[in-house]
Amino acid sequence: MNKLHWKKGIACGGLFLALLGLTFYILLSDQDPGKLWTALGQAEWSWLAVGAACMMLFFCCEAKNIQTGLGLFGSPAPYASCLLYAITGFFFSSVTPSASGGQPMQLYAMYRDGHAPAPGALALLTDFFSFQLAAVFWASVGFFLHHAQLFRLGNGVWLCFAFGAVLNLLVVLALCGAVFSPRALPTLWGWLMRPARCLFPQRAEGWRRWGEKQWKDLRQCTRCYRTHKRQLGKMFLTSLVQLAAYHSVPFWVYLAFGLQGQSFWAMVGLQGVLFLSVSSLPLPGAVGLTEGGFLLLYQTIFPGALLPSAMLLSRTVSFYFFLLLSGLFLAFRFLRLAWRHPAAKTT
Repeated sequence: MNKLHWKKGIACGGLFLALLGLTFYILLSDQDPGKLWTALGQAEWSWLAVGAACMMLFFCCEAKNIQTGLGLFGSPAPYASCLLYAITGFFFSSVTPSASGGQPMQLYAMYRDGHAPAPGALALLTDFFSFQLAAVFWASVGFFLHHAQLFRLGNGVWLCFAFGAVLNLLVVLALCGAVFSPRALPTLWGWLMRPARCLFPQRAEGWRRWGEKQWKDLRQCTRCYRTHKRQLGKMFLTSLVQLAAYHSVPFWVYLAFGLQGQSFWAMVGLQGVLFLSVSSLPLPGAVGLTEGGFLLLYQTIFPGALLPSAMLLSRTVSFYFFLLLSGLFLAFRFLRLAWRHPAAKTT
């Protein structure tokens, strides 16, 4: 192995691990480790293991939808590769504001595996569309089952949740317009180009060509949707299962503390409300908002003495633990590829 490439691989891997450590320092700096250990001692680990299994199901469903999407757009991939894309998306979505880094890194990983950008982007768009629809569905279930509790929250808190929910609904409506209306986005883009030609005459033509390329890809997406409705229906059902598994983690924590009285679907819906409310806000992993929202929404579910521990356990099982595992997995893969193929660019 070339010594220069070997040193470069070690240096890049070390930088990645350093950034990973800094990320966890920021994420956990406001948490009390003593409370987490106390909660772990009180809880039944068998129920926490069920929650961890649900998180693994979350990744498996994501991988299945990515595989289906790539197949729909003519670039099939093995399931193991799609599982890697799902892990990559989870990690980079968790450490970037508004999950903005997940899909670009997934697309890059696909490109490194030989997938052209267009089918990769369309597959991710389809998966994102299905995921957002499922998120709105579970949040709607939560609003229906817990509307009285939600309206009792303070006005400031209620507005925060409403803002996040409306923002996500607008994203879904924009995606619907982009995919199913052939004129909506081109018309809007044409309106935007008018002032752009006056303000940025040198760049406006390039932006216009870029827009036309996007409409072409979206038209391809629309044609695919119309001819593969059954596969799209399966993707949506997979997303429903994926998010049900993800949202069920607080329920397993609830059982781990020996509590009874709350139904599985009611707690899945409540977590769906919290997820939809904070997922689009510009914080990595919605850290801080999710923890605070949990304390507000679950104050009538968990006894007051257990509530902070329940929040820490729920976030550990559904976020911190798998963020750590995914980061270590990606770091290990990076170093292994750098060792075996020093001249190649690694993801």
